[in-house]
Amino acid sequence: MEQEPRPQVNLFMLSGLHCAACAGRVESAVRRMDGVSQVDVNLVSCRMRVAHDAAAVSAEEIAAAVKKAGYGAEPLKDDAAAPVHDTGAGQLFCFIMSALFLAALLYVRHGWGREGTALYELVLLAPVLALNGGYFVRGAKAALHLAPNMDTLVALGAGAAVAYSLADVFWLHTGSGHAECAAMVLTIVTFGKWLEARVTGHAGDALDSLRRLLPQQATLLQQDGTQQEIPARQVMPGDSLLVRPGARVPADATVVEGVSEIDESAFTGESLPVEKSPGSKVFAGTINGSNALTVKADAAPADSGLSGLLHMLDDAAAVKPPISRTADRVASVLVPLVILLACVAGGVWYWLGMTPAFALGRAISVLVVSCPCALGLATPVAVMVATGRAARAGVVFRHGEDLENLGKCTIAVLDKTGTLTSGKPSVCKVEPAAPGMTEQGLLELAAALESRSNHPYARAIFLAAPDTPVRATGFSHTPGRGVQASVDGVPCAAGNALFMQELGVDTSSVNTLAVPTVAAPLYIARGGTLAGMVAVADSLRPGSSEAVNSLLNLGMGVMMVTGDNRRTAEAMALQAGIDNFRAEQRPQDKVELVKQLRAAGYRVLMVGDGINDAPALAAADVSMAMGMGTDVAQNSAGIILTRSNLQDASRAIWQSRDAVHIIKRNLLWAYLYNLVAIPVAGGALFPLMDSVVAPGACAAAMCASSLFVVLSSLRLRRSALG
Repeated sequence: MEQEPRPQVNLFMLSGLHCAACAGRVESAVRRMDGVSQVDVNLVSCRMRVAHDAAAVSAEEIAAAVKKAGYGAEPLKDDAAAPVHDTGAGQLFCFIMSALFLAALLYVRHGWGREGTALYELVLLAPVLALNGGYFVRGAKAALHLAPNMDTLVALGAGAAVAYSLADVFWLHTGSGHAECAAMVLTIVTFGKWLEARVTGHAGDALDSLRRLLPQQATLLQQDGTQQEIPARQVMPGDSLLVRPGARVPADATVVEGVSEIDESAFTGESLPVEKSPGSKVFAGTINGSNALTVKADAAPADSGLSGLLHMLDDAAAVKPPISRTADRVASVLVPLVILLACVAGGVWYWLGMTPAFALGRAISVLVVSCPCALGLATPVAVMVATGRAARAGVVFRHGEDLENLGKCTIAVLDKTGTLTSGKPSVCKVEPAAPGMTEQGLLELAAALESRSNHPYARAIFLAAPDTPVRATGFSHTPGRGVQASVDGVPCAAGNALFMQELGVDTSSVNTLAVPTVAAPLYIARGGTLAGMVAVADSLRPGSSEAVNSLLNLGMGVMMVTGDNRRTAEAMALQAGIDNFRAEQRPQDKVELVKQLRAAGYRVLMVGDGINDAPALAAADVSMAMGMGTDVAQNSAGIILTRSNLQDASRAIWQSRDAVHIIKRNLLWAYLYNLVAIPVAGGALFPLMDSVVAPGACAAAMCASSLFVVLSSLRLRRSALG
């Protein structure tokens, strides 16, 4: 059966977005294209994430479709990862100038005391219209594309007021023009947009601080020994670089010359610098200590671990969690509905005998009071703040939906080795079992058999005898069990008791009671008989028992799974404070366990580290990988704990629950605001109170609604993450 091609994922920087309706229009235009499987637009960062079949549609064609819809789109390159936040300087200038002319207009209308001021009002209104003409241009463009947005509502409201004022000056002569209404609406909305831009810019503060860790310059060492300053993005794998004291490392590299301390606290959370010497790995964005280092670049800066982290965070901010889908659907129909309601409100009041000026005022109020922006900002601002704050604390959410789903998990399934334990075991006992077999000979045979495995236990054995003269060939690996190979033409094997049982090897001659309870025995067989046993012990990771207790306090069940024997698993579970554990679990057993738990109604969080955990990570509702784990495990996980600190798991759950609570509160506010504000603006309370809300006050209420949502989301910056 032919495998379907893997979708290509591209990020685009968008321009021209001003409200949720704009984002919905872009999503709709791209989603209709052949080959596009998923599209998400982030209104805050103005980014779009598209998963598509590269053979069916290219990135250039997607950008062209966005342009056809009336907006701009540029594919993001590696060197364009950092966003440029709108400081709102232009909006501030427009507001200040508009406010000056508005003040003059209000004086002419209410304080001048002369007759025939309507024409002077229009003269003072003209500069306000010129300064804020963008609303009319963008609103008209959106309407022509049959996708009215917030600008359309503002343009219709202000435009109707201007049209009526012109008619009153040159035709009606009633003295009830709406020039001040148009000027006030435009001025207040511009002020609100400036304030919103300023406040929303703080949503990406945490991500920006991570981006600033990447240096802009690098010192390249030429073959003749000379130094050349180059942009860091031009560094290539294999380049020799000089890292001066106090400078940041420009790329993931290996130390060639020099000894110094490197500050890795931004990634590991460890406050103490780590000593680096020739052969040590250093990472982009870390800070060199007091001595200069010569390093050889292992990868280009764009392929560094920090760049990968930033790309994952961009991806997480672009993908919307499921909770926002209803809001997106509401926002897509809100603007057309508001235009209809404005016409109905004005028509009903005119039909009831009110003056044209009163009826028009109600229609304008309805147009400018509605706030699709609040719906559009309710989710992305909270997601961006929460994921950025979590990343600074060592928790990377790869998808927005993981941020929502993590807090719903009811049980945490923890792998033992590398998750609960440090993942740095050592050989604690060597016991030969065959005649003539010495401890050194057994250790060398075991090291030869385990030389190609990346399991922590295998590495511990190989490190115990790195210079073994024994050579093995014809390797065969059974995940969760052991390895087989040929040594001098004799079939040999190394693995756990179950593996030996499957091979028909009797292990009863080894006294396992002499093995420490926290150690795992690995049996070595040669020619179908037992050659001996090597015991490997791992220690509990600092903070693991506290992390387990934190998860229990969150109301979650905790289960440990491991491929080790029951005796070792029970001892380690007891140390960690876990009552429920499963031992002698193969990778497929872990997957089956996750499926059983889900079938029983649990929402499963799987936390793992090694390659054996990848299938179980993929099967869980939410998955976490320790930051120092294998690439396969990290690629299978939706959340990465970059500091390899299990306590960050409980902190991440708190962050998830807090973020979802704020998103729900934002959405509830946005729904209730529009549900209440639109009828009130339309004059629903006039029969009871004999008064109405002025269009200017309605515009202020609209701006305040958006700001409430943004400020509510920014509260996540004070989360409990450490």
